[in-house]
Amino acid sequence: MSAIENLLNLISIEKISENKFRASVQELGWKRVFGGLIVAQSIVAACKTVKNKHLHSLHSYFLRAGDPQLTMKYEVNTLREGRSFAQRIVSAHQNDKLIFYMIASFQKKEKGLEHQENIPRNIAAPESLKTEIEILDDVFKNNPDNLRDTRHRGRAIEFRPINPRDIAEPREEDPMQLLWLKTSKKMNLDSIMSQALLAYASDYTILDTALMPHGISIFQKDIQVASLDHSIWFHNSSFDVNDWILYSQRSPKTSGNRGFATGNLYSRKGSLIATVAQEGMIRKLPTI
Repeated sequence: MSAIENLLNLISIEKISENKFRASVQELGWKRVFGGLIVAQSIVAACKTVKNKHLHSLHSYFLRAGDPQLTMKYEVNTLREGRSFAQRIVSAHQNDKLIFYMIASFQKKEKGLEHQENIPRNIAAPESLKTEIEILDDVFKNNPDNLRDTRHRGRAIEFRPINPRDIAEPREEDPMQLLWLKTSKKMNLDSIMSQALLAYASDYTILDTALMPHGISIFQKDIQVASLDHSIWFHNSSFDVNDWILYSQRSPKTSGNRGFATGNLYSRKGSLIATVAQEGMIRKLPTI
């Protein structure tokens, strides 16, 4: 089974009752529960309780680290059910402990005023760029045991960074980065699964941007990084995650052992699909 097929199986959560669901969170090659997976599963759980409206925003908090060996249980509660908008609360538990909390808002389709921030110009096409795996292999070719799990696990989402950082010897840089992403294999996806997969992918690199001005890489042993919250605004519920999507990221501020970053996700034709914001814990550990 390919990595993307395995991920879709995980996201296709099992319904237990009218508002309760469960799912495995054990991804192949991962030693921890990836936050983006919990967000994706929560999206699917919430969408299963809503009719005739599409997800337009979510705001979530990671409260505890999840255990990939344990089943994640989801409970969805109705906060409001209106004619145009509806809101749901999703809580995720393991061993009766609250792991994750999310509020999701849905809207019926409406037409109105429109504008958007334009896609960045004059950037390299994805076909001309190396994949994330090829970049890691180049960086660590003289030390093949380093990052073995990171390099050898399958990728459900293919990432191709533009102007990739030197993660082995990072330098101080402006907190901005661009990358292309899409599914690693073309799949038949509905709008809910497309939103869930994009949410999954949106958590993958965004917090790295907050490390760039400090010359730090997440692969350093003296740095502790963890997502605290994650928000997404879907400006368009109809998009193709099988095709290349540009992820434009920036970090306005890091302080108090917290890094903050935002990102815009554009279709290849330039349509702004979604906007993301995340704050994470960033701690420099004492050297021994």
